[in-house]
Amino acid sequence: TILEALISIKATRFSKNILTSFKWRRRAYKAVRTVRGWARKKNPNVVHSLHLLEAELASVQGRRRKAESHYRDAIDTAWKNGFLQDQALSNELASLHFEGIGDAAQKSAHWESAIRCYSEWGATAKV
Repeated sequence: TILEALISIKATRFSKNILTSFKWRRRAYKAVRTVRGWARKKNPNVVHSLHLLEAELASVQGRRRKAESHYRDAIDTAWKNGFLQDQALSNELASLHFEGIGDAAQKSAHWESAIRCYSEWGATAKV
């Protein structure tokens, strides 16, 4: 469901047809609602993922501050709970967000952190 939400959010961003974009957005919201329910039940394995999904939704909606806050929370929570691969993904997606808004310094910082995390995790094909 977390991956379904991420894919749906990305599809929303890149859909050229408004009807297709709406369908992807609706699917994304449904998946995010499910993850929110898991987080409300105090599942510690999804808190960082929920922050990442909220960041991606905010980014698509053009809500820059909210997106950046959630990216930061996703990265920090993944780090605190030992989810190195999710810390890497959160940094990678934050980097893409900052690239999209033209903040080269933040883009580079997050990209370097993503590469470091992916390397530590052993994802050599990714780096």
